Amino acid sequence: MIRRIQAFQAFLTLLCIVLGIALFARDANAGTWRLKSNEIQEGSGGTWHLYMTIELSAPPSVAHVPMKFSFTKTVEYERALVDGQKDPVTNHTQLTGQMPQIITQDIDFANATGKIFKGTGFDFGVTRAVGFVAGEYKVQLRTADGTDIGGPVQLILKGDNEVVDRRSITFNAKNKQKVEGTDAGKEVASNNSESAIPNNAEIKPIGSAAPFIPDDAYKPLDENGNPIKDHPKGCGCSVPMTDSTSLQWLALPALAGLVVIRRRRKS
Repeated sequence: MIRRIQAFQAFLTLLCIVLGIALFARDANAGTWRLKSNEIQEGSGGTWHLYMTIELSAPPSVAHVPMKFSFTKTVEYERALVDGQKDPVTNHTQLTGQMPQIITQDIDFANATGKIFKGTGFDFGVTRAVGFVAGEYKVQLRTADGTDIGGPVQLILKGDNEVVDRRSITFNAKNKQKVEGTDAGKEVASNNSESAIPNNAEIKPIGSAAPFIPDDAYKPLDENGNPIKDHPKGCGCSVPMTDSTSLQWLALPALAGLVVIRRRRKS
């Protein structure tokens, strides 16, 4: 039983030592930082230049330390055209749930002789080309492994953003423009205007038109297309066996019979 208690105490001691080393290693890089100015005016080319001082709790092990600046937009300065205003107005729009924009920089903590210090001065620029606009941001400085350096800093980027049209659309134009040939005006809906044809007036035809069926359509024509002046004579009945075509068909059996008789005689 005593051995178990001693083993448990040794485990707790080892755990405290490990936690102490981890906390010391984390606090070794912890420190503070601050901006030279929290309000920065936009410069040429859509650039805001940030100047700062960074102070660690102890000098880093290397001269150049990679660090991350996390920019989270909290307020956007929107310039908009609104009804009743000639010039654009600026609206401060509060934002929530914005994804941070990360910029990584290598910060030098050594001087010209190579000696490493725990504090340094640093500056860099952010531009519209990478997504920054005029507004307010919360900026947090962290080491490459995610350790925060100090607390977040409020940053205001001043400048003129692009103008957004927020005016309402109106369909009631005061000055209506008349287009010749398309706008008939009030005369279209009025029954009081004079018309070329009075109401309830009898319209009489003028001139004469050719009939749809010509007169010669009623005249009988022969097979050559000539009009027949006199009615053809005859009783209109046909005599059997007088047609030449019928006689030719009757002659064929007679010829066939003569051919058969001749063959029998020869045989």
